[in-house]
Amino acid sequence: MGSAQSYLSDPKHYATEVTDKDSTAWKEYDYVIVGGGTAGSVLASRLTEDPDTTVLVLEAGNGYEKELLGKIPLAWPKLLKTHVDWDYPTVNQAKAGDRLHFVPRGKVLGGSSSINALIYQHAAPEDLEEWEAKGLKGWGYNDLLPYYTKSEKWTPNPAHVGVKQCDHGADGPWGIGIAPTALIHDVMLEASEQTGVKRIHDFNTPAGPSGASTFASYIDAKGHRQNVAAAYLPPHVVKRPNLHIATGAMTEKILFDATPRAIGVELSKTAEGARYRVRAKREVLVCTGAVATPQLLLLSGLGPQDELARLGIPVVKDLPHVGKNYQDHLSSGPIVLRGTGPGYTLDYLNGPGQGLIALVKWLLFGSGPMTNLTAPGAAFIRSTDPALPLSSPASANVPIKDTTSGPHSPDLEVVWFPLVVAGFGVDVPAGVYGVTIGPVLLRPESVGTVTLETTSVYDKPVIDPKFLTVENDLNILVKGVRFALQLAHTPAVKGIVEPKKELADKTHYFWPGDADPDTVRRLSPFISAHLTTEWILGGQITDDEIKAVILKRCSAAFHPVSTARISHGADGGVVDTALRVHGVQGLRVVDASVFPTQISAHPVATVVAIAEKAADLIKGTHA
Repeated sequence: MGSAQSYLSDPKHYATEVTDKDSTAWKEYDYVIVGGGTAGSVLASRLTEDPDTTVLVLEAGNGYEKELLGKIPLAWPKLLKTHVDWDYPTVNQAKAGDRLHFVPRGKVLGGSSSINALIYQHAAPEDLEEWEAKGLKGWGYNDLLPYYTKSEKWTPNPAHVGVKQCDHGADGPWGIGIAPTALIHDVMLEASEQTGVKRIHDFNTPAGPSGASTFASYIDAKGHRQNVAAAYLPPHVVKRPNLHIATGAMTEKILFDATPRAIGVELSKTAEGARYRVRAKREVLVCTGAVATPQLLLLSGLGPQDELARLGIPVVKDLPHVGKNYQDHLSSGPIVLRGTGPGYTLDYLNGPGQGLIALVKWLLFGSGPMTNLTAPGAAFIRSTDPALPLSSPASANVPIKDTTSGPHSPDLEVVWFPLVVAGFGVDVPAGVYGVTIGPVLLRPESVGTVTLETTSVYDKPVIDPKFLTVENDLNILVKGVRFALQLAHTPAVKGIVEPKKELADKTHYFWPGDADPDTVRRLSPFISAHLTTEWILGGQITDDEIKAVILKRCSAAFHPVSTARISHGADGGVVDTALRVHGVQGLRVVDASVFPTQISAHPVATVVAIAEKAADLIKGTHA
């Protein structure tokens, strides 16, 4: 193999064209990794640490290096629905506004770590203990914790005290730390405390994420996003002679012998163009994510035999759970709290010239507001917590089923943004200031599917999350919205966030954040114990009014998982505890699709930890 000085774009350099005189003498590698995203980047780096192991990475997108917006931490929303986003639509969601939602996934080296919100967070320890409790040996918290820390190169932030170095890794490839935050962030932390939520220093400890805190993120010393490809595939790794990275390569299907054993893949550059094949001497490793992984498996003849037969795809292995068990976190949609003016938030960047000045500062010095996160922090809470203000006399007090993984884990994330976010496609005029709160359902009961529309990888699969088909999911989100409204009426935000009681237009983006709360009051336990101020409780907004807002504004939180989940057998999932596809040799799946259940956290750190562990499993260095 020649030196891999750059990414390969011509398949003739790494694969063999399929012709009328086809033979089995294809170009070959020890491992063929399909997908150069979050997990694929980790595997490529770790497997090629052995100079005698050859690896080919097939990435459908291109490199991330020339994507300016992809480097600016605050700019990630501008990447959505562009050439670096697969921009998957769902089918209309009958129970979630009777409209389609969209699921962005990174179509670029580094995958979704190149286009997401840069939030680094471990799974709640009880989430992983739940995996182990299902009998999935080797996937408990103590099993994965060393892989979280192995990935990390933690950089302390002098302005953020309390994080313990012993809870983080210091020698990993991925730079993790605390980004600068707008002033409103500290205000929201104080407001959370005043509602009874404990303030914690770090979401990423054995104590778990329950509480209010600041998110860790992956921003390098230059103020740039350090996606997983930048961390694990820096120039000196890309130059390894035993590693080839191909971009613009669409893997159409996995190829098998009669065993069945995966022996390679077939790929192309365009739907009408030439086909190429490449052999995997040891294994094919599928790392294309919770949407594209089931699509590729189905196209390759792995899946429910009735679905395959419907499209005339020859069945290699009947695997009923391929594409099933789809789950995503669901946001209620933005709850916008009106601010009194500039100084606390980042809305001033919408003003004439201010955004340009901030961009120039970032370009010249790698500093300034462009290095902020769009979501600097959150409160992780339990919808069943009797000590928190999660209902009112206007509530129906519908019983909530506890869906958490344990008594110390949350089912709601109440995240805040230091600017007005009115929703996708809604322009906020200059001069409007505020903070946006997004309650997020972490442990949904609703379960969906990914299926095929056609037999072409160039056609998008059919995604049906079945959002809110279980009533309990909607009821939990109602609790989250009520909590968000309480934050607007704490002493911490008085004079900074000022609801306008005269607003009656329920279609406006400032409603229900501006809803009149005057007629219903009570004392919070915290304030009654520490203050003399009366606390306003969420108003006469009924559950039905809140549900109507949720149905109108709710959106996927872009964390799909579990469509090829780990299980003991094919009757419960798709891969075993070593991530090998049930009943098929030489094939593993390594990405978020293998999660046995949804986790109570942003998932990218867990995907990296799983990939780190998978590398050890593949190399045989892990029991």
